[in-house]
This record gives sequence, structure tokens and C-alpha cells, in this order.
Amino acid sequence: MANVDQLLLPFPEREYVDMKRAMKILGISHSAVRNLFLEEKIAIVDYRKGSRKRVKYSSIVEFCDRLRTEHAIRDRRPALDSPHFRHRDEDLLPFPLSDTIGIKEVQDVLGYSTPTPIYKMVEEGRFEAYKLGMGWRFSRSSFAAYLERVRERETRSEHRPVSHHSLALLEAHS
Repeated sequence: MANVDQLLLPFPEREYVDMKRAMKILGISHSAVRNLFLEEKIAIVDYRKGSRKRVKYSSIVEFCDRLRTEHAIRDRRPALDSPHFRHRDEDLLPFPLSDTIGIKEVQDVLGYSTPTPIYKMVEEGRFEAYKLGMGWRFSRSSFAAYLERVRERETRSEHRPVSHHSLALLEAHS
């Protein structure tokens, strides 16, 4: 029996999604989807001039897989029971939009005035983030786990631990 979180989509026209759905999957604007197309990161089909644009679904999946690979983010998606099934839209990005915070929230919690040291921390693998378009998206849960590890390490070494205020700031941005 099929997993209820998976969809059986047997029709060839399901190979494409409309622009609105592509925008919702990726959490970006129409112009940002268009820019991804111009950068050859996703495929858009335009049947006729002035017609509604359709985005090739597999190009969205491949783009999200590349984000995951480029930013060393493990794949959290459930395994598919059949090649005819698709992941839920909210499972395509490296982490769900509901688990996403922006650079400003991370800067506020860590007390940095510029984002440069935060990008270095991401490169070092301290917490998960990826760049989409002009902005960065950070995993709230990965960042909270990082803060907890820092707090535990500082507590063990008897330094001043990460304050509860820092975790409260993160919660406030939820």
C-alpha cells in the first residue's frame, strides 16, 4: 500500500506545474522563478507567446537536490515506494519553509552586525543554510541545535553559557 504522504501522478501533463505552484514550492516570487530559468537552473515551457508558463517539475526537484548537495545538507525526504510517486511539495527544499529563518534573525541571536562570520560558520558545517537567489535561508532547527551544543560545551568548560535570551530570541522569530 502506498504511503499517504506520496502522490501517484500517472498523467503525462503532471510533468509540468504552473508558475504559482513553482513559486509556492520554492518560496520565491515570479521574477525569482524567471531568474532561475534565465540562469538555466530550472526549465520553463512556453507553448505559445502570451500563454501561461509551465515549469518542468523534475527541474524543480533537480534544483532542490543540487541545493542540498552544494550546501552539504542531508536529504530528509522519506523514501518513495515507487518511481511513479512524488514527494510532497513541502519536502522538496533542503528543509521546509516552515523551518526557515533569515540572516537577520541569525545575526540578532549571535550578535553580529555583518553576515560574513555567519557564512563562514555555515561553510564550517556548524548549522545548515543554503542560498537561493540573492538571499540565504537558515534551518531554524539546525541553528537551535548549534546553539544548544555551544551552551553545553560552555557549561562543561565552566564559561558563561549561551544565555536563555539567545534561545528566546530564536523562538521569538518562529
